[in-house]
Amino acid sequence: MKDQDSFQMVEFPDVSNGKPHRGYQMGRPALVRKGGQYRISYKGMGQRSKRFVQDLFQTMIDMKWRYVLFFYCAVFMFVYLIFAVMWYVFAYTHGDLKNYGDPKWVPCIHHMRNFADALLFSIETQTTIGFGTTWPDANCMASIPLVYLQVTVGFLLETVLVGFMLVKIARPKNRRKTLVYSSVATVAKESGDLVLQVRLGDLRKSHLVDTKVYGIFIKDKVSAEGIHYPLYQHHMDFKANGMDDRVFLIWPLVLTHKIDKDSPLYNMKPEDILHANNFEIVVVLEGTIEATGEICQARTSYTSADILWGYRFDNIVEFDHEQGKWRANFKLFDDVVPSATPKCSAKQFTYLTKETNDDPDTDTNSPIYRKTKLHRENSDNDEKSSLVKNLKDSLAENRF
Repeated sequence: MKDQDSFQMVEFPDVSNGKPHRGYQMGRPALVRKGGQYRISYKGMGQRSKRFVQDLFQTMIDMKWRYVLFFYCAVFMFVYLIFAVMWYVFAYTHGDLKNYGDPKWVPCIHHMRNFADALLFSIETQTTIGFGTTWPDANCMASIPLVYLQVTVGFLLETVLVGFMLVKIARPKNRRKTLVYSSVATVAKESGDLVLQVRLGDLRKSHLVDTKVYGIFIKDKVSAEGIHYPLYQHHMDFKANGMDDRVFLIWPLVLTHKIDKDSPLYNMKPEDILHANNFEIVVVLEGTIEATGEICQARTSYTSADILWGYRFDNIVEFDHEQGKWRANFKLFDDVVPSATPKCSAKQFTYLTKETNDDPDTDTNSPIYRKTKLHRENSDNDEKSSLVKNLKDSLAENRF
């Protein structure tokens, strides 16, 4: 794909030489990365470690793989060492270590000379790989409960950790890596309205079911009481063709957000969208993985630097007559083409092209506006009175 600036064929009063100013874009940093990871941290959390330990299973699942592997090995080694100490103490108290090599002595643990032998014996017992040079004597009944305890604990530990590793590997969020969003979003005119569009595709043949999509517009807001919300969220409706928010993701689709009165982009002019960099649009896809039945969520983020005005996504789906199948070319996934789009806000565009009383440049509190509105209301009242009088006259003529 070409450089984004080559697509920005928009001229504003503050633009020199017909091209936008190139350089670092100032404004609010993005909250969500392109891959869907959150750029946010927490501090001032009391008893954080205790809270995470109480939710230990989920804490382990959220850990990075290097920590998971270290924890996995450390837990097994810890259990091996605990039982090695128990076997060593058991052999020591019975006198096996002191009487090692005495042909007349009948030990409980044969050929256990030191702690290394106890550790090897512990690993062999828990993993049930079979005893080597060291083994327990059946005549020593006290060793049987300890063998039973270690084998049972070993099976329980392996079951829990293997289940944990399976959940870690098969996490639903890994499915989002095969769901791709376009690197840019476009603003164009479609069906007589200004719309914001992004492209979404699925690289797998096993597609998601019961899939929905929505957007979140994030921008700071100051309430009427002067309360400042630095990350205020607004809902954005996205539609996939004529399916509303339901997405049938067999081929790459263009998701469309209509910039109407309910849209947070309704009052924003092109320069506000392309250069303000004080907002962020997060697009979220949620669906069920067909193979496992788990919920998967894929998300991405768009800022002012990612939006192209006056462009739409090029068609990448065509019918392959040789194979008799529809084919989607993902090499052209981010390609856009120019589209005739007015350089004004959606509110101004609606006022100019449709029948509406929503004048974007009218001050409803001005004396001229109030006088005009009063004159219009008086004219309407006079017209209504005239119609009522004519109706009464007609009824009177028909009566006599």
